[in-house]
Amino acid sequence: MIVVYHVFTDNKDLWTQNYRFARKLFNYWKKAYDAARLYEEVYANEEGVLNGEMIEEDCLLSFGPFPL
Repeated sequence: MIVVYHVFTDNKDLWTQNYRFARKLFNYWKKAYDAARLYEEVYANEEGVLNGEMIEEDCLLSFGPFPL
């Protein structure tokens, strides 16, 4: 299993396997853009990551209106 964190705000997205970095970016975008989301995405293997074949997705943190 591979866990990837997806952080996004208006017109900005970033995927990383580093939770600490994802959390720091979430906090920064939350302050800078007044909206941010942090999701945890689980994939079966690296091929699934490359093909976008997600097994599970959970919203870990949410702030403000849903980003565009």
